[in-house]
Order: sequence, then C-alpha cells, then structure tokens
Amino acid sequence: MRKCLISWTALMVLAACAVFPAQADNSDIGHSKAPIFSTGEKIVFTLKTDFADLWNHRAPANAEVPEDIEDFGVPGRLSWKDSSGSHDLPVQVQLRGNTSQAETECPFPKMMLSFEKDRATDDRVSKGTLFDGLHSVGIGTHCGGKQGASLHFRRVWGGLSPHREALVYKVQELLDIPGFQATAASFSYIDSNMGKGPVEPQPSGFAVTQPMAGFFLENIKTFVKSAKGKEIRAADAPIKDSDKQYVFTSVTNAQKDARDASSEIEPIEPRDIIRILLFQSLIGNYDWKMRISPDDSVSRGLWNMKVVEADGKWIIFPYDYDLSGWVRPDDSVPRLPVFTNPFFKPADIFGVVTKFREKRPAMEALVDDLAKEDKNGAARIKSQIKSFYDALDRRFP
Repeated sequence: MRKCLISWTALMVLAACAVFPAQADNSDIGHSKAPIFSTGEKIVFTLKTDFADLWNHRAPANAEVPEDIEDFGVPGRLSWKDSSGSHDLPVQVQLRGNTSQAETECPFPKMMLSFEKDRATDDRVSKGTLFDGLHSVGIGTHCGGKQGASLHFRRVWGGLSPHREALVYKVQELLDIPGFQATAASFSYIDSNMGKGPVEPQPSGFAVTQPMAGFFLENIKTFVKSAKGKEIRAADAPIKDSDKQYVFTSVTNAQKDARDASSEIEPIEPRDIIRILLFQSLIGNYDWKMRISPDDSVSRGLWNMKVVEADGKWIIFPYDYDLSGWVRPDDSVPRLPVFTNPFFKPADIFGVVTKFREKRPAMEALVDDLAKEDKNGAARIKSQIKSFYDALDRRFP
C-alpha cells in the first residue's frame, strides 16, 4: 500500500509540473443563444392543449414506436408575461421520453414544443421572444402531481423533481462538460377541451389546478444545429433511425469508427471522458452506459449519452437525470469510477480531480439556490456532495 501511495504522489507532482496544451472551455459547445436559458426572471408559463388526446398516444418503452404515435402531436398555445410584455404563441405539442411515458411512471410525461412559422413573415413565431432562434424545446414536467413516487423506477412525484434535475444540468455546465442547456420554470396547464387543468390518469388521479415546477431543456436538434455538426449513434443501438449515422462502437475505437463512416476525427480526449465518469458518480446516476474499449462487457455502446461530430471532433456528453441520486432519494455511498483501462493516464485523472475540487464552492452555491424552495432536497444533495468528495479524498489523497 505504501508503494502505491508513493507512486501516486510522484505522479501528481509530475502532473502538476507538466506543461499541458491549453484546454478550451467546451461546456458551451452546441449551446443556442435563446434568452430562455439565461433569463433570471421568475415566470409562470401557461400551456393549453388537448392533454387527453396527447396522453392517449404514449410510446411503448424500449421498442419501435408505431407510426401513428411516432410523429403524433396536437396543437397548443404557450403564453406568459415577462419584462418585454405578454406573449401567446401557437405550438405543436408532442410527448418525449422512453420508460417515463408509461402512465405508471409519469402520469404527466415529458413534452416537446415545436414553434410554428408565421405565414406572413416565414419566421418562427418564437422570434423576438425568450425562445428566439429555437425550432423546438423540451419541457421536463413534474411527472406526477400526487405525492410519492412511481412504483418501478421510483421517479419522484409531487413537483420536486424538475428543479433538482435542472440543477444537475447547471452543474454539468459548471464542470466544463458539454450538454444541453436547461432553465427552471413553473407551468400552468389548461386542457383545451375542459377549459381547466387536466386530471392525471391513475395511479395519480391528481387534478392539475395549480402551477407546477418544470424546466425547459435544449434538445439534440438545437445542439447539432448550434454546433454545426451531426449526430452519431451507437452501431448496436436497438432502435434504428435512417436519418442518423450508426457508427460508434467505443471511445478508444472512435477514429476507426469515423473512418469507417468516411470521416476523420481527432482522438477522444481522455480528460473529457474522465470528467463524465466522475460527474455521473457525483450525481449518483447509474442510468447510462458508454463503452470505453471494444472488449468492454457493457451491454450497449451508448445509453443516455450523445455523440455529435463537429469541427473534426466527436463531442460525447450525458443527459437525462430524472433517475439520478440528486433527483430521487438515494443515500447510497458514491461509487467512484475505476480507471483501469490504459486509456486513462494518472496525470489526466489528477488534472480532472483537481478541477472538480476547485469547482466545489460554486457547485454548492447552486445547491443553495435550490434550498430557497426545496430545503430537504438541497440538504440531501449537499450530503451527497460531501460523500462524493470524501470518497475522492480517500482514493486520491
């Protein structure tokens, strides 16, 4: 044990003294300039649509989506007031998500809003508003209004989960990990047939007659457009999409994968992957997969991970955190990643660990903002942060 500690200390000194190439901040890659993701205004948005028809077209989990559901959407209107005035936009509303579309998981599932074009100007109706430049945007909902959680995956209901998940996306950006932008918001929902809030199906039965917590989420189409790139999918993805390239097999095989698809890319930077692995451990998220090497026994190359090719690079990043320990109660001890693959060099690990330590105060300040509305959730997240850093100190003293 003493020999290992001496070896690691020596490597840390070497890493600290080494001159690394300057690393550009890549956390804003793919970010749109839509004001909704930077506004500090507290706004209650109202979404009016045919919720009954929408909910009758839930997609089955982990399966090919039937044609009558795949592109199904209903017209709606999104309205709100902000410092620039009152707004009322026509939108197309669709459901999104995988297992979360099941009634037993999220009686009130996630949605996607698409902004229509103004026939007179041919501009998106979102132009000049908080959603300027966006073709579409996701809504992370409260999942279920009834207090408690779903039976199978224990998704948190009662309106507590959305702002916790929005916080995770903010911390992801803080840690210089590319990904989707998110902003916390509140939503009033009106069923266009009833003229009042919809009633969630069982097992909830909650009448949505009050504003509920939610968040707006940038989506992959916006990310790809802003990055001027293209999405890459795993070669072993179970559900195919003819519009996407299915070439990713593993992180270390990325250059070969790209060449097989007639592209040339730079090698994947180990520190970018180390950041992702430590981040997932920090937030207690295990609902994801990413194959590092071709011989890894991971059952799927990618799950809840995105790969986008832009400027001769593959940008790899995680998303979807509603099952993470920060969002739903989880007091288990953090499981730090094991860096046994030769792809991971001690100097790179040390550099990322050092950055994580530097970011802790800013991270906890973000959690303090959540405490203004969710004291118990913020306190539990603070406890999980402490457990993570304690484990980090034990592994990398």
